[in-house]
Amino acid sequence: MSDTRVLLGQIRDLRLRLAQVHGSMTYGNPYAQILLQPETAPMHFGGRVPDASQRQALLDNAIRQLTAEVGSVEIRPKQLTAKVRHQLERGRQIVGRLKQLANDPVLHRGDSDSAGADPADPLLDNFRETAAMTESALRLVQSFPDAPSAQLRLGEGLENILHAIDDRVTSLTDTVAAQGGEHDKRDRLADLLEKLHDGNVSSPAPFLELAGEILHEVKSAAPLRFVHAHPKHLSKFVAAHSITCARIAARMIKHDAEWQRQASEAVVAALLKDVGMLNVPSEVLEQTGPLPDESRRTIEKHTEHGAHVVAMHLPARAALCEAIHSHHERLDGTGYPGGLKDAQIGKLPRLLALADVYAAMCAPRPHRPAFDPRTALAETLSLADKGQMDRNLAQRLLELSFYPVGTVVELADGTVGVVVGTHQHPNLAQSAAKPVLALLTDPSQQLLPTPKHVDLAESEGRSILRALTAAERKNLLARKYPEYV
Repeated sequence: MSDTRVLLGQIRDLRLRLAQVHGSMTYGNPYAQILLQPETAPMHFGGRVPDASQRQALLDNAIRQLTAEVGSVEIRPKQLTAKVRHQLERGRQIVGRLKQLANDPVLHRGDSDSAGADPADPLLDNFRETAAMTESALRLVQSFPDAPSAQLRLGEGLENILHAIDDRVTSLTDTVAAQGGEHDKRDRLADLLEKLHDGNVSSPAPFLELAGEILHEVKSAAPLRFVHAHPKHLSKFVAAHSITCARIAARMIKHDAEWQRQASEAVVAALLKDVGMLNVPSEVLEQTGPLPDESRRTIEKHTEHGAHVVAMHLPARAALCEAIHSHHERLDGTGYPGGLKDAQIGKLPRLLALADVYAAMCAPRPHRPAFDPRTALAETLSLADKGQMDRNLAQRLLELSFYPVGTVVELADGTVGVVVGTHQHPNLAQSAAKPVLALLTDPSQQLLPTPKHVDLAESEGRSILRALTAAERKNLLARKYPEYV
């Protein structure tokens, strides 16, 4: 049973207890009938993503209802016990936190600039649902009897409800903050790449700062986040892919002492390598069918153009131009722009090539959905086995695991969990398939009260079947675990 249904059940129980005290009650809450259903059906505007004005209307309405409720909650009864008043103050604090959230740009923006955005918006739905339940709980206080003993009994139920709501607000706040951080990082790089492309950046300092943030993520064992944007937002699309490449490259070299001496340069190269893509019309990247030869040639020019941009406007990082120019070369000579082979291709462009291919496969594109992480890894390793990419470096991808930390997966028995840790085992291929999970559901995919941790390497007979798609994560986890959506 989801935490939403548990919380609604607690509200119903409290209402029944109040009904036993008063004999009968009526409610003015416009959400009441919806809240009493087994699951709350979010409003999706006929399957369309709500536009900015519709999102604003939803947020304003939720906050207006809360504000009206918290202002009138002491009309009846006139005398409240200290404990109930304390819970009422806690409710006011929750309302204040929800008001702050309603002003957050993440809730207003949604996934409008993401690739493959699903019509459902789990954060907005979670916010509206939480606001409605907060209002419903606070309205119940108006019906509390005057008798202190009855208020104390009913106050215990109210305390449990507000505690659960408070947890939901905390989870939602953390998720909104994390998504805001991701948007900020992507938008910062998009702005920098645009300025660099136009000749308005002459210092590598802001790129080094971003590289430092990404290396810090790796050192702190943060989950590998795949950043997406639709190619119609060209600079954001390029920035999103570049950040994902940088994160992958940083993890591939994490345990190599020689690479660590140039880790910052490698990550900066990953951030810069596709600046030449800003010369490609977004219409070319938005095509859903096979690319015409002319469009393909336009895209393939981005490596040369990018190297030229960096050489011209970032002379302090001219040493990276070879890697930027060559990151689409292949060891068997089938790459571009020069058809280089074997020793003609340096170590850094080999690293970038692997990160680029894996990152691209893990991201949705107009002509296809995102690959499952295991499939993307297997396809990349297959290219190395065929002699197109560096086999030794390709093995470093196994350190990410078939399912990187943060991936939501389904086990063979139907249980759903999230990867929270991976093993550094001599047999990387074996350990890559058996990470540490936090199980979120039972085999029937009913949410557990709390996550249950399991190490698949120590658990016989349990194996991962697949990674969940974005739509599946939203449908199953949005209410209780928006951070995994």
